[in-house]
Amino acid sequence: MSQLPVPERRVLSLHTTLGSDPVELKCSTLYYPVSCAKDGLTLVFTHGIASHKEQYDPTIVRLLSHAQTRAIIRDIWVLDFPNHGQTALLNRPVLDARKAAGKAMCTTADIALYLQAFLSTPSLKSSTVVGVAHSGSCTLWVFALTSMPPSLTPFALIMVEPTLMFPSLTPTDPRAIHGAANVRGCLAKRDRWTEREALKRWLVGGKGVWRKWDERVLSGYVKYGFEEVIESELDAGKRKSHVTPTLRKDEESPLYACLSHTVEPESLGRACRAVEEAGRGVHVVWAEFEEFISKTARKEILDAAEHRVVSQRTIKGAGHLVPQEKPDALGEALVEILDEIVHGSGDTKAKM
Repeated sequence: MSQLPVPERRVLSLHTTLGSDPVELKCSTLYYPVSCAKDGLTLVFTHGIASHKEQYDPTIVRLLSHAQTRAIIRDIWVLDFPNHGQTALLNRPVLDARKAAGKAMCTTADIALYLQAFLSTPSLKSSTVVGVAHSGSCTLWVFALTSMPPSLTPFALIMVEPTLMFPSLTPTDPRAIHGAANVRGCLAKRDRWTEREALKRWLVGGKGVWRKWDERVLSGYVKYGFEEVIESELDAGKRKSHVTPTLRKDEESPLYACLSHTVEPESLGRACRAVEEAGRGVHVVWAEFEEFISKTARKEILDAAEHRVVSQRTIKGAGHLVPQEKPDALGEALVEILDEIVHGSGDTKAKM
């Protein structure tokens, strides 16, 4: 196997808005220069809430381990939300200043405009974009597509466990139950550890979701999803510090609210039509275990998408957090989907 491309860390400046205020936000990205194919695909990965761009490292390694797949990809971009991961450290002065002024925090609508600003950068000019979104970031793509000019519409969109909700959502829907629990639980959860090793032991030692994560993804989370905060400088060159998430709890909690991921069914239908007209349409990857999205919810999403979803797949043994739990299986699924996007091979609507 030929050597895989080494990702470059690039920081872009995006002119966008938070609320109604124009701002300049930084965007920390991973850029993979994959091939010299001028007509190759440009993959743009977006992560779910409370995650970060490096969660996709194992998935991308698996994806690029296939020589035939590398040949159809020109490059890959992976980006953080503006208040997540390493990007949060760059934007913290702006975010904290808004918080001190009593202004609204970064919403899913704000992040959708941030995504649109990213797609508008010269770096992606003339690119054949394929979006790859997990969980809550699927909402961002749908929001963005409602106001996106045709020139920015992706050639294809791959949604992994999309947490799309509609105004008709009932309180008994698992999405509503888990969303409300996350809003409450987020504010009450622990957010301070003495050092990263203590953090990692806490993550895998409890009853939380992290016990099921792939070790590579977990290590990346500990490294890139948290920061060391210096509390004071002590004598003899020592210092007192603690480790805390780069995404603050009061910023994370509102992002789980159902309204943050509620779209009109017509908006999803229009988004799917737009991507279909731009290229090869929308593809969906589901988890085997219905932790968050039930069969009923899947049907609602497919109905609202006007049954324009080109293909569906299920990742065996995975819960909602597919990239964290089954990164290699997700990489293999993406290999198949990208092959279909380029070559149009087969009808996989029933590939469940």
